[in-house]
Amino acid sequence: MNRCLAPLLATILLASCGSSLPPSERAAAELRGDDLAAADLLMKRAKRISSDDEAAAVYQLRAAEIAWQELDTDGGSIRDVASLSENRRRALAIITTATEGVAENFIGGKYQPEKTFRHGGFSYRVKAAIDQKPGIYPLAALESAKPAREVKRALVQNWYTEDGVGAPSAPKWKRPTDRKMQRFVTRRSYLEPITAVLTFDGPRSASITGYDPTHISRVQLGRTDYPLAADFTAPIVEQTIDINEFRVALTGLVHPGIIDSKLILLEPYDPDRIPVLLVHGLNSHPRMWRDVINDLRADPKLRGRYQFMLFYYPTGWPIAYSAMRLREELAALQALVGKPKKMILIGHSMGGLLARLQVVSPGRRLWDRQFGKDADRLHAKLPANHLAKRVAFFEADSDIGREIYVCTPQRGSGLADLSLTSLFIRVLSIPKTITTGLIDLPANVLQRGQLTSVRGLSPTNPLYQVLDEIPIAVPHHSIIGDRGHGDTPHSSDGVVPYWSSHLTSAESEIIVPDNHGAYDDPQAIREMRRILLLHAGISE
Repeated sequence: MNRCLAPLLATILLASCGSSLPPSERAAAELRGDDLAAADLLMKRAKRISSDDEAAAVYQLRAAEIAWQELDTDGGSIRDVASLSENRRRALAIITTATEGVAENFIGGKYQPEKTFRHGGFSYRVKAAIDQKPGIYPLAALESAKPAREVKRALVQNWYTEDGVGAPSAPKWKRPTDRKMQRFVTRRSYLEPITAVLTFDGPRSASITGYDPTHISRVQLGRTDYPLAADFTAPIVEQTIDINEFRVALTGLVHPGIIDSKLILLEPYDPDRIPVLLVHGLNSHPRMWRDVINDLRADPKLRGRYQFMLFYYPTGWPIAYSAMRLREELAALQALVGKPKKMILIGHSMGGLLARLQVVSPGRRLWDRQFGKDADRLHAKLPANHLAKRVAFFEADSDIGREIYVCTPQRGSGLADLSLTSLFIRVLSIPKTITTGLIDLPANVLQRGQLTSVRGLSPTNPLYQVLDEIPIAVPHHSIIGDRGHGDTPHSSDGVVPYWSSHLTSAESEIIVPDNHGAYDDPQAIREMRRILLLHAGISE
C-alpha cells in the first residue's frame, strides 16, 4: 500500500462506527494513524473506551506520540508557547489531554514505578519513578489529581495560570508517612500545585513526571527548553472550598476545648525557602488567608523563594496561652526539620498579638504586672514547668526575621469593654486543660470571663502595658484600615482604632481604605508583596 495513503485510510477507519473489522484489527488500523487529525480521533476513541484503562492509555500514548513528532525537541529554547505555529499549539493540546489520562494510571493505588500498556499490536513502556526533590515529585506522592481546568472558578478574587507544556492539576497529596511530620500536615495534606509532563525518550518509550510550578518554571522536551504550564489557584480552591469557615471559627471561639491548635504546612517542607507563617484573628480560621496565599505564591518574583504555613488556634483561648502554643509548635517544627531561614510572621488582628509575642523578651514584666503583690510568692512556689510560667516567661525567637501586623490591636480594643461584649463573654468557656493547669493561681485571675480572649482584648489588660515597654526584636510593619474615611490619625477600622494599631517602631505603615478585614484588600496584599521582596533582597 502507498505509505502516503496509510494515515488517510486509518482516519477513515477510525471515523467509521460501522466498521466490520474485528476489534483487534480495527484498533491496529486506528493506531497506525500518523497525523494530528488521526491523533484527535484517537483521543476521542480513548474517551469512549475510558473504562478499559490499558486500551485507553495506548490510544492516549499513541496520540501523544504523533503530536510529539510535531514539536521542536532538537534543542534551543521556546520563550512563549503562544508564539508557536498553529500545528504545534494543537500538538501541545493533544499531549496535555493525553497526559491527564495517562497520569491517572500512576496515581494513588494504581502507582507503579513503571508500566507497560498493550493494545492493538502497540506496546508502550512508561516510567513514573523519579527521586523526589524540591520542585520535582513522583506521582506516587499523590492520592488523586483533578485536572485544574475542571475546578470550579470560585472562592478567590484572582485566578493565576501560566501557559506552557504539561497538564496542571489540583492534586490531593498523600500525607507524609513520618508520624512526627504528620503533626504539621492536616488530613487534607498539602495545597501545592503539580503539573504532569509526559515526554518520549524513544519509540514507544515515555516518562511521566510531576513538577511543582512554584519552584520550576521551565522543562525539557527532548533537548528543547519549554515554559511549564501551571495553575497556582486550582489546588487552593479544590482542597478548601468545602470548609465551613463560619462553623469552625465559631466553635474555636465559643467551645475552644474541641479543636486543638496546629501549625500547618501547605507544601512539603523545603529548607531552601523562607517560611511565611500566617496567623488568623479572633473568631476566624486559616482559610481567611486564601487570597493572600493565592496572590503571593503565584507572583513570578516570589515563586520558589517562600513557603507558606498557617497557625490555627481556638480563638477563645487566652491570648498569652495561644502565643505559648505557637512558640511550642515552632520549636517542635525546628526540632524536626532543623533551623529555618529567617521566617516572616503575618498576623491579622489578635493573630498579630500572637506574632508579636514571639519576638519580645519580657523577662519578669508579664509575671509581675499580672500578679502584683503575689508575684514573688507565686514565683517561688510554682515549679518551672507550671503552665503560668510557660505562658509568662520566654525569649524572642531568633528564627523569626520580620513581622507584618494587619489591623492589630497593639493596645487592645475598647469594644472588649462594651456592655454587650461583657454579656457575650459569659457564654465563652475555657478548656479544663487551661483552668486545671492554673488551679494554683489567685481566684480573681480565674473568675469567669477573665481569661477569655475577648476579655484579653480590653485596653486594661496588663499585657498591653508590658508590650509597650518591650522592644520588638525584628523589623516590623503595620497595615491599618480606615474604612476609606481618610481621617487618620483619628481613624478606625471599625474594630481597632488607629491609636491602638499604630507603632512608632514600625519600619513602614500603610493605611488602606478598608475595614477590619483589610488583610485581603488588594493594597494590603501589594504591601505584603513589597515587604516579602525586601526581606528576600529582591528589587522591584
